[in-house]
Amino acid sequence: MAAQNYALLALGALVSYFVITKLVAYIGAVRFAKAHGCKPVHKYPQKERIVGWEAYQLSKEIRARHELLETGRQRYLDHGHTYQITLLGHTFITTDEPENVKCILATNFKDFGIGKRLDAFGPQFGSGIFTTDGAHWEHSRVGDLVN
Repeated sequence: MAAQNYALLALGALVSYFVITKLVAYIGAVRFAKAHGCKPVHKYPQKERIVGWEAYQLSKEIRARHELLETGRQRYLDHGHTYQITLLGHTFITTDEPENVKCILATNFKDFGIGKRLDAFGPQFGSGIFTTDGAHWEHSRVGDLVN
C-alpha cells in the first residue's frame, strides 16, 4: 500500500512539473511576443499539441528518408512563412520570413535561441551560425562578416 502511495505521489509530482513548465514557457512566450510586437503564429496541423508524438514520428521518418530539406520547404509552402509545431513536448516556431531571419541571425540574435540544433544538424552543418547560440555563435558570425 505504501509503495502505491509513493507511485501516485511521484506521478503527481511529474504531472505537476510538466504543467508548471508548460505554463512558465507559455507566459514567457506571451511576454516575448508582446515585447517584440509579434503577430499570432499559424499552428501546424497536429492531432495533439501537448507531446507532439505523431509529429516526432513523422520527423524521424523524414530524416530516415533524407527528405528533411524538401519537406521543410513544402511545409513553408503549405503553412506559410512562419508556423508553430510541437515535438516531444517542446513548442517550436520556425520561419523562413526574410525579415525574421535577418533579425534572428544579424540584429537581435541575443533575443532568440535555436535550441539544440547542434545535435540534429551538427553532422550536416558542423558547429557554426546555424547550429549554436551565445558566444560560439557570435564568434562564428563575426568570422563570417570579416571574411
